[in-house]
Formats: sequence, structure tokens, C-alpha cells
Amino acid sequence: MATIEKRGPYQVRVKIRRRGRSVSKTFETLLEAKEWARIEEGRITGDTYVDRRQSQRTSLREACDVYEAEGIRPGPDSANKKSKLKYWRSTEFADWSIVSIQPHDLIGWRREILDEENADEGEVYGPDAQVKPGTVRHRLNVLSSVYKHWRSTKDMTVMNPVIENVRPSVMDARDRRVFPEEEMKLLKAVRTSSRPWLETAVIVSMESAVRQGELAKLTWDNVHLYGKDPYLYLPAKNTKTRRARKVPLSRRAVNALKAWRKASEKEATILGPATRVFCVETSRGIAHAWRDAVRHDKFPDLHWHDFRHEAISRFFENTDLKDMEIMAISGHETTAMLKRYSHLRTHRLARRLNKKSSSPGGRKAKVAAKRKSA
Repeated sequence: MATIEKRGPYQVRVKIRRRGRSVSKTFETLLEAKEWARIEEGRITGDTYVDRRQSQRTSLREACDVYEAEGIRPGPDSANKKSKLKYWRSTEFADWSIVSIQPHDLIGWRREILDEENADEGEVYGPDAQVKPGTVRHRLNVLSSVYKHWRSTKDMTVMNPVIENVRPSVMDARDRRVFPEEEMKLLKAVRTSSRPWLETAVIVSMESAVRQGELAKLTWDNVHLYGKDPYLYLPAKNTKTRRARKVPLSRRAVNALKAWRKASEKEATILGPATRVFCVETSRGIAHAWRDAVRHDKFPDLHWHDFRHEAISRFFENTDLKDMEIMAISGHETTAMLKRYSHLRTHRLARRLNKKSSSPGGRKAKVAAKRKSA
């Protein structure tokens, strides 16, 4: 128990003794003394007192500001996270206290912007949905990061409202392929683009599965075209996962990069090692060039990211690379992310199975037949 005693006309001292431990402290007011005693006794007994007043006074807008200032590390994904924080600052939740936002509030928000009430059977969103389910998941992921940062740095008692069942199911995973005839037509279209590097960028993307943002930051000193095993080196600061990796290059990608290098040297008086390969500052430069050159009516529903999907699909279809090797090239963080591609090897597995399959005694019969013919 705490003992509070006066120390002259203007001070009070608190003494706490429990389990052989004694602590004391002097304060100017009785209120401060009682508050300290309550907190300290809680620490000794295991019933720690947590002052939640700061969390109660903090709005979601302010918590977003704290996370942006303290929790976002510089990197390729930082701009994307900041745009999601900007979105949350514009919602009705922006002025709510962070302790008052509950899972059911977010579920109501999700249902509204996805128009779930009017969704057809088996669908995740309705005809008047403002965005796709994937966008909602990304926004909720950033909101969850805001709460995780606040819990770890300010107040562990604050509940993270982004729990199970708050995120929508994502049923709109893209499976767009680029087949040979369309690829030839596509390369012809980008070849006539006002950006002479665009054709090379398309080829490298389809051959290596390098992301758009990683291509945009690629410099010539990280392009290794000569030697037995040509490759691209992607520094950790330029990758989405913040992990450096080496991406092996096919002969087609090497030839495209060599041709572009030669053309660049003719036009540029100085082509230093740190020069950007594709003459853009950010991935938006590639996106703008793509939209200018490729018309939607001629290439319906074709996005730049589909090249990455096409490259990984070809790894599974045309090579004997193992899942871990493909993951090392593509930059995926887990093998689970590659499960959607596993069906592409079904025909090859059947072929291998048939090679090994035989009727009982089949091998002996073949050996006997061979000896007989001899």
C-alpha cells in the first residue's frame, strides 16, 4: 500500500513498500502524488495503469500524420502508402477518435463503397462500386499499419479495428495473357511510339518479370549484359520488398538491351553508369508512355502489370525452374503467391508421369524383348 505524508507546507511524499521493495517520490501537489502511487502500485502488482487520455484525444487524421512521419520508411512503396493515408484523412472517420472506430464501422464503410447490397450472387461488389475489392484491401492494410504503429509506440491498449472479416474477399485476380500474335502486334505499336525505349522496356518486362517501378529506377551500372550469365541487379532501395535481387536475362532481353544501349550512345553525348536505362524519373513515366502508345480498343483490357504475369507464366510453362528459383527471380516473398501459376505445369507433369508409368513387369518385359532380338 502507498503511504502519503506531508513534507513541509508545499510538498508531499509517497512511499510504497510491497514484496520487499520500497520506492518513494516527492511531489508538489497531492493529486500528482496519488496519480504516481496508482501507476507505481500497478507496476508492482502486475495491474499496470495505462493512461488512455492521449489516445482518446487523438483523431484518425492525427494518427495518420504520426504514422507518415515516423512509420513509413523511404522506398518504392512509400508514395503508395501516403496516398492511402490521404484517402483516410478525407473520410468521415478522419475526425473520429482512434479508440472509437470499431470493426463494424469499417464493414459498413466497405459495404457502401463496394455496393455489396446490389452484388450478384457469388460476386464481391455491385454495379455501383466506387473501387475494386483489391483497392479496399490496400486501404485497410495501410489503416491497419497506422494502428500497429500507434500500439507499438504510444498505447498498446488501443484495438486495431482491421480484424478478420473486415477486409473483402478479392475475386478479381487478373489472369490476362499475351499470346504470340498479340505480342507481335503490340511490339509493332510500341516501336512507333515517340519514346524509343518503350519497346525494350516491354520486352525486358515480359522476359524477366521485373516490376514497372523497378524498371523505372534501373541504371546502366546495374545492367550486366556481357559474360556467361547476364543479369540485372536490383538494389534493395529500388525493390518493392526492400530486398536486393539479381534477375537473370534471356538472350532476347540481352539483345534488346544491347540494341537500346547502342542507340542511346548515338544520341547522348554522355551516358554515365548512373544514367537511367529508360529515360524516366518514376514509374509514371512508363505508364504515360504506355497509355500514349497502346490504344484500349486495339488491346482490350491489357495493363502493363500483365507483362509480369506473362513472364512468370512462361517461367512455369517453358522452363524447369523450381518454385523457389522463380520466386528469387520475380521477387515474391512467399511460395504461396505462386500457387496460382502451378496449374500451368500440369501437361508437363503428366508427360513425366507417363514416362515413368508402365505395367507391372513392364521393364523386365522390355529387357527380355531386347535380349531376344539380339
